[in-house]
Amino acid sequence: MPGGRMIGRDAELSRVRTALDAVVSDTGGCLVVEGPPGIGKTRLLTAALAGAADRGLATAAGRATELDHAAPLSTLLGALGNGAPRPVAGLDRLAAHAAPGFALVDRIGGLLEHHAARGPLLIALDNVQWADELTALALRLLVPSLRTSPVLWLLAARTTPSGTPGRGAVDLLLQEGAGHLVPGPLDPASVHALCRDLLGTEPDPELLALADRCGGNPFLVEALAGGGRPVAGSAGSAGLASAGSAALPSVQALPSAPVPPPAPVPPPAPGLPPGFPDAVRRHLRGLSEDAHRLLRAGAVLGRPFTLHEAAGLWGRPAVALVAAAEEALRLDVLVESGPELAFRHDLIRESVLAALPGPVREVLHREAVAVLRAEGRPAAEVAEHLLRGGSRWTGPAVEALRATVTELARTSPSTAADLALRTLAALGAGHPGHPPLAAEAVGLLAAAGRIAEARELGETVLAAGAPPETEATLLYGLAAALKHAGRDRAAVRCAERALALPRVPDAVRARVLAVQAHALLNAGGPGEADRAAERAVRLARSAAEHPSAVFGTAARSMAAHAAGDLAAAVALAEEAVGTADEHGGEAAQLHPRLWLGAALTAADRLTEAAAVYAYGQREADRFGTAWSGPLWHYHRAELWLARGRFDDALAEAEAGLRTAERLTTLAMGVPLLTTLARLALHAGDPAAARARLAAARRLDADGIGSRTEDLAWCTALLREAEGRPERALEALAPLLDGLPERAPLLTREPGAAPRAVRLALRAGDRALAGRVADAVGALALRNPGHASLTAAARHARGLLAGDPAPLRAAADAYRESPRVPLRAAALEDLGAALRRAGHGTEAAEASREAHELFAAAGPRGDADRIAARLGRTPDVPAAPGPSPLAALAWSRLTRSEVTVARLVADGLTNREAAARLSLSPHTVDSHLRHIFAKLGLSSRVALTRLVLERDAAGPEAAGPDG
Repeated sequence: MPGGRMIGRDAELSRVRTALDAVVSDTGGCLVVEGPPGIGKTRLLTAALAGAADRGLATAAGRATELDHAAPLSTLLGALGNGAPRPVAGLDRLAAHAAPGFALVDRIGGLLEHHAARGPLLIALDNVQWADELTALALRLLVPSLRTSPVLWLLAARTTPSGTPGRGAVDLLLQEGAGHLVPGPLDPASVHALCRDLLGTEPDPELLALADRCGGNPFLVEALAGGGRPVAGSAGSAGLASAGSAALPSVQALPSAPVPPPAPVPPPAPGLPPGFPDAVRRHLRGLSEDAHRLLRAGAVLGRPFTLHEAAGLWGRPAVALVAAAEEALRLDVLVESGPELAFRHDLIRESVLAALPGPVREVLHREAVAVLRAEGRPAAEVAEHLLRGGSRWTGPAVEALRATVTELARTSPSTAADLALRTLAALGAGHPGHPPLAAEAVGLLAAAGRIAEARELGETVLAAGAPPETEATLLYGLAAALKHAGRDRAAVRCAERALALPRVPDAVRARVLAVQAHALLNAGGPGEADRAAERAVRLARSAAEHPSAVFGTAARSMAAHAAGDLAAAVALAEEAVGTADEHGGEAAQLHPRLWLGAALTAADRLTEAAAVYAYGQREADRFGTAWSGPLWHYHRAELWLARGRFDDALAEAEAGLRTAERLTTLAMGVPLLTTLARLALHAGDPAAARARLAAARRLDADGIGSRTEDLAWCTALLREAEGRPERALEALAPLLDGLPERAPLLTREPGAAPRAVRLALRAGDRALAGRVADAVGALALRNPGHASLTAAARHARGLLAGDPAPLRAAADAYRESPRVPLRAAALEDLGAALRRAGHGTEAAEASREAHELFAAAGPRGDADRIAARLGRTPDVPAAPGPSPLAALAWSRLTRSEVTVARLVADGLTNREAAARLSLSPHTVDSHLRHIFAKLGLSSRVALTRLVLERDAAGPEAAGPDG
């Protein structure tokens, strides 16, 4: 084509060039190219790859197909394995070192970080709407986490279909700020120019009139004006460089041959441009019958295919279609894709498929089942053809589908749930295989976070009737779904229905009781929960149902925690860990170290809790249990909050929330958001706290539940900060009404007791203040040696008495506690009491110590409040350095952020820095986000340069933190 240029796409090409220039400058990012089929998305990716090659960038390019959802990570691994000038190193060793799922994605992220450390990388993925669930998960996780590395993601996706994992990943990335490029229809002048370039001469008016009816779609214009010959690089596939250097095949005009007037064709498939199937049919009429057979077989297979597979669908030897393959390749309908053949454009494949009569399609899908089994293709792909072929649902066919559902559930629970639902629809409610598969589907939907669907399916099948064991399994799945959604009372009722059924095996009964026990922790009380959990453990042990033994023992630990028996909580959690370690498998994948860490934190054994979390996180990474990611972040955030490492708590909570959003598993959304709200209050930012709390309430209103303490305690703290103590007490009522028998808030956070006493006194409710002080005193007696509870009891009594002496004793007792913020709060209260008593010098000393402790914790809200009382002007000190502005910005970094900045400047990747600091890569990423925002930087190179400049200026410029 003359000039080799893209017609009418100057603005789009400029956006692509800008993104390429940015990644060359060490700034990563993501650009989503979105639009209808045929609008030119593939061409823009081709041009970008060519431009990247001209700039010396490494590239990796791939294209998803409609059947990729049945092949975990096929889209991404296929792209990275086709990298230029070389594949991403280490891909061949992935399977040996990582479990399928989250762990595999995380390891790929590490390989990409190392690859990008040697130079910028462009990853271009076409047809992302068809990407499999694991590739979609990888995009959700890796695109944001590699933002600080020189990696540019270029993703092309159709606007429809909605609801696919790939489409969901694209939508999330756009919400998080990915660049958005939407090529529009070509204007009339561009359509005219495109026709002229395709024909090599000025088009006649009749052709232009027809072209104007193509709606500005370049692909349709090419199909109309191609003139019966392949036109290399038509519509300009080389807007940034020559077409020959691109890694993706160019989209060329379909050849045509003289044909009689076309006969009526079936309606186009959804998503195809109007008139396109008819245009394809006319262009393909000149092909031989064998070539048509080859194309029909390839369209049914739905992915790049071998000649042997296509011939097998027609019951012919592969050699019989060799000439047909050569014909299709010569006429550019098919292209080579390694050892396989692929349609030059999905629009051609979809049009061929749409033109096939339904009965013919079904026959070919049925033939594909036997052919693909013989070829050793994945069971999930075979299952797709079973379903699409309208098979007779014999026992072996149903069992094959159930086995495929089970296999898929290990890596892609939502895809497995979809396959189960489609199988149920194919079987019909009267099929004997329907109820047991429905029971399995309910559990899968719950595990995938699709709670409403789980409830609807479960209730529908229950209404139709099922054998007792199947009904109990269904009710168990429903109870688990309701528990995940925070509907604890409804979960208890489901469990009670299951337990009332006759002839339910002990293993199923144990699972039901364990879920019931966890629901009763919120819907009943610690006593009821412990009794249900004890029964669950007893039945689980007799039936060798080890996961239920672990889950039940964990519920007993939580019940002991809520009842205030912290020694028992630790012992029971250790027992759950022991059972999991002994039996492994699903029992270990419940991660009881989460509960052990929480019990150790409540018991003031914070150093041990940190070690438990670090070990448990490594174990979760090895197992690839993605659901646990937000939990590890949340519990570590609570741990750092208790220790007074507010910046680390903030990084963990933000990382947890981002992980939950990317995984679309928001069960931990409310506690993570309320933790962030509390940290905003410590930072003196009530507006941010209000926004976080509002987001948590929205999740709660949508059915994503939480513990009673989460929203109530955070609401009370915000109202206290707003100067509304009476309203704060109203929020605390659900937590204080159960005192002293039920005090989960006080055992989880001892400092809540003196704070509640202070609130009650401000609101004029001295009786309530006394009840809280009595409750924390009883807890301290029940847990001898617990320094924080002992000190909190003295703190509460000192506030109640208004006497400096017990407050001084409380401040001294807190010196034995690892909870530094509680000592600072006691010193602040002591300073206020001493001022009221007329002891100004002592008051100032106590306040100064409180100020120092709060300032060391990170956010400055608490420290600034005390500074104002001391008569100081709150400010941020500026360290000396080569640039006053840079020095001022650097001084705003916390100690943890300075440490991370120096490790990155030393050349460590996020994962290497995380390993050095015993953090997760997501937490390091959160620290880097804060560092870049505070310093006004956008790349690791710029950060390294700043660190080197400060080091060159000498130790004074480096500031007190390094």
